[in-house]
Amino acid sequence: QPSAAVGNHYLPTVAMGGGSASSLPQPQNNGHRAAQKSNARLIGGKKNKRWTIKLPFIGAILLALYGVFIYIITNKFAVTTGAASSSNLLRSTGDAIASSQKQQQLTPSSAAVPAEKDPTIKDFCGLCQWKDQGFNCNERVEWSVSQKEVTEDEAKLANLRYCVNANGCQGKLNDEGFMDCEEQTDVPTITDFCGRCQFRGQGFNCDERVEWVVKTKGQTEKEAKLSNLRYCVNANKCNDKIDEFGFMLCEEISTLSKKPPPGYKQGTKQHVESEPELEAVLSGSLVMQARDIAMSQPKDRGDVRKSRENEEGLRDRRSGEDIVASVLMAAQYGDRQYVTEGESSNAAIDTSKKEGGGGRSLDMPVLTAYCESVNQTAWETNPLPIRDGATTKESLFSIPYPHVQSCSALPSQWPIDTPPVDLDPFLPWIHDVFPSPDGKNVMFVAQNRRRCYNGQRGLRRGEDPPKGVIPHKSFIHIDYRKNYFMRPQSALFQHVPVKRIPSENPEEDAEPRYRLASHEEADEEGMETRFLCRFKSFDPSATPNLSIVGYSLSKHLVDYDYHTYRKGYKFSTTAAGYDNHMIWQSQLLFKCPVPSVFHEKVRNGDTVVEDYANLYVDVIPIRTAPRYTPPREFLQPRYGFHNEIENLFIPDIEWGKENVLPRIDESGRWENIPICMPPLMTSGIVPKGVDVNTRTIPENVADKTYVAFTGELPPKIHKVIACTWASTTFKTRSNRAMVGDGKRRLQEWLEFNLLSGFDHIYVYDNSGAFTNEDSLADIIGLFPPDKVTRVDWPCKICSNRDGNEGERSSQYAAESSCRLRFGTHARWLGSFDTDEYLVPMGEFSSMGEVADELDRKDVKVAVFKSSPAKPRFDLLESPKKTAEAGAFTPTVPADETFLHTYNCNWEQFPRQKDLSHRRKQMYRADYVKLHYVHYSTITTVSQMSEMETRSSGRESWLHRYVERHVHEFDEMKESTMLHTKTKVARNMLSWETRCRQSTLSEGTCHVGFPFPKGMKPTTSMKWNDRYGYNCFLNEKIEDYWWPKLVEAVKRRKEGRSNAALQNE
Repeated sequence: QPSAAVGNHYLPTVAMGGGSASSLPQPQNNGHRAAQKSNARLIGGKKNKRWTIKLPFIGAILLALYGVFIYIITNKFAVTTGAASSSNLLRSTGDAIASSQKQQQLTPSSAAVPAEKDPTIKDFCGLCQWKDQGFNCNERVEWSVSQKEVTEDEAKLANLRYCVNANGCQGKLNDEGFMDCEEQTDVPTITDFCGRCQFRGQGFNCDERVEWVVKTKGQTEKEAKLSNLRYCVNANKCNDKIDEFGFMLCEEISTLSKKPPPGYKQGTKQHVESEPELEAVLSGSLVMQARDIAMSQPKDRGDVRKSRENEEGLRDRRSGEDIVASVLMAAQYGDRQYVTEGESSNAAIDTSKKEGGGGRSLDMPVLTAYCESVNQTAWETNPLPIRDGATTKESLFSIPYPHVQSCSALPSQWPIDTPPVDLDPFLPWIHDVFPSPDGKNVMFVAQNRRRCYNGQRGLRRGEDPPKGVIPHKSFIHIDYRKNYFMRPQSALFQHVPVKRIPSENPEEDAEPRYRLASHEEADEEGMETRFLCRFKSFDPSATPNLSIVGYSLSKHLVDYDYHTYRKGYKFSTTAAGYDNHMIWQSQLLFKCPVPSVFHEKVRNGDTVVEDYANLYVDVIPIRTAPRYTPPREFLQPRYGFHNEIENLFIPDIEWGKENVLPRIDESGRWENIPICMPPLMTSGIVPKGVDVNTRTIPENVADKTYVAFTGELPPKIHKVIACTWASTTFKTRSNRAMVGDGKRRLQEWLEFNLLSGFDHIYVYDNSGAFTNEDSLADIIGLFPPDKVTRVDWPCKICSNRDGNEGERSSQYAAESSCRLRFGTHARWLGSFDTDEYLVPMGEFSSMGEVADELDRKDVKVAVFKSSPAKPRFDLLESPKKTAEAGAFTPTVPADETFLHTYNCNWEQFPRQKDLSHRRKQMYRADYVKLHYVHYSTITTVSQMSEMETRSSGRESWLHRYVERHVHEFDEMKESTMLHTKTKVARNMLSWETRCRQSTLSEGTCHVGFPFPKGMKPTTSMKWNDRYGYNCFLNEKIEDYWWPKLVEAVKRRKEGRSNAALQNE
């Protein structure tokens, strides 16, 4: 109903022409008993009838006419009249005060200033560019109508926030054919609707309002929600507590905060006005104080274990000296600490050389992190202050890692869960390191530690953000101190140009010295770097036994800033830290070029003696502030762009012309990183001394497509490989449930994938993240080593959904590690979970055959739909075995397979629904440069400059990159995915009631009742006359693949290899 504002409250307006309060929505009993009783008293009605009218009907008519008379006379202000049932619902101390049989008027002196007009559907401008994409709002609406089954008006309202032009859709189009529009941050979408909000101060909630509108106005539920949305949005995403009257308090959307706080800046300047504690975090003084406290009062192992247990939850709860203590203890006792019954020893790990075995000996260099205090407040000064080397060296804080002592176990020993990055955020958060197969580079797989602290919470009504904290759409970071402290992690993704300066004593001092420079001044090798690399060699017979043998400058494997530009985003990173949507900023991939004299030694694996290296690399970050300017403002000259006038980044102003980097030993750094054997040698796939080129498969045309651009053509020994990140047990999102069927699932999954044509499978075993008493090694040992390889990968994910989707850092790093370690030697790679089965379809009986066909079609990325299938009820163990509280745990019997049991998709093949958020991919490993779970995020072509793209003769150029070499699998003729996602008891609440109706959807009933073959889908027939049919069988799985899998499992048990089965 229309309302007039009075302060922060609303009064219903009586409709002209005889309308009455009876036209208000009749609220239903939705559990608001207390609210019903209270509001019944407030409006003077009977106890159970909130809207009973006491004023005679004629009185309402007279009041309405009086309102019209006053409006005509003044024509300047509105008159709001009410019946006896009208209520101000004024609350001062939480108790409502009734206002019955009273007329309220607004006079010119007391009238509220009109609020700024909110956009409506009439403001929709179809020529606006939709969300910086390569199409306009009209095209987006057209797509939504055709794909999402909504009306045109619904589509316009849902996209309105991106489709409003300040000039009413009048004006010139820009160079790209769009009208300039700004995102309307105050326009909510239907996903923001909160039905428990109190509707406009009335005695009913938004759900009841929608129900009334649907019944009386003839609108759909979506239309009703959209038309009332501005009053039904809660700042905390509908997660607030219910008040004493049964409502959730919500503000009209136009009153929510729209603008950043005063002092918000862009550029390399500090974004926030600091408060004392935040100032201590940003200046680095808090870390130094915590370090002194931790070292003067060391904690015992039990205290640290308790802190580590806290980390097992949704977020890292360490602070102050606890952070320092946990980092020191992880260095002394190992990164992974497990609570074992009867354990009492506090002894450090024995780092001595094992008898009869290999590993680092006591006289060999120890991996060490040198932590340097980071003063972010210095970033406010132009030019950037020069770091004083002598002062810095004196304050360096060294942390040795003696437990890192094996090349074959390096990924499992590397300090990841509690890294020194927590003390020095300029150190890269390294997860894996290994040499390239040609011995020319040391490859690094690191993650963005800042993303671990991106969890958010909504500001409550009336709550102001803490001083110095920047909100975003009424949300702030839960761990904003850690998030801000980790800002240097964002800088590591951006290149820095440097220029080498002459040495004062070149004969005595071989260390190269550099200064920060512009692109115009930078050396060719220093045009785009971020780390200095120093190489050292160990010789036990020499004095001294450790000598410096070379230097180089690092290079990113992909250009992150350029990709941000190609994706159409304005900034690569922000000081506020709301950057999770830029998924390519999660994985930091870079390399250090090896001095040429050592190329052959590294390539042949001769840097490793008795399982430890005698060649090492130090990694020294160049410490500059993140650039918060648009990436195009500082792209390298090779892209051919000229900087724009606004937001210009000028190195001479930001850094100065004399900003010389400190010496390496005066800088924070990683030191003594072992350079082990190339991955194929380390894993035993190609023995040391065997030339990998003798194992290669024949080249095809697709292998050489982009060699002219990349300059890379490594030997390929496999056609199709698979990678998986798995464990014996795992926790579901938000740690809601523990699932323990990892071993059984892996065994069946490996058997099937080898059967379906994958040449090799790499298992990144994450079991050590949960236990030191079990692993997947025994399962992997059932298969030949030339088919399945295990990589011990015990590092934990750093955030398992805490205010956002979480940061599954361990999984992301494992995928990048597998692609760079092993994908280099394969044509096609797929990263799947062990509950995902990629099934050849049609005439294909092998994924190798499918891959050959994709190469013939010039496909580089193959996409397949993935949605959880339903476990078939008739194949599960009896629900009585696991029944509890009206639910049960669906359990696959020991003599059944997951493939067969879950062969029941809720949508008939070929599936038509848009499942883009769950799609998985198989891709050319030499084409995709960075992959993120579901997406080929950065590719060879997306990294090409405009000139390179146009001159290639096969690619077309668009500023906003669109992948053109992608292909969606034909589910009937090529391949499909069966997703056998585990169902837990929580999914099965009230299952019998839910499963009695036939519902073709993913939810509702989580167990499957498949339609009989040939039956037309109908809701009238029931399975066993009880449960509704709700899914469909894949006939090729049922008739061909399941029997082959059963036979393969049987043969494996009998000790016969899969190869023997294929020969037969």
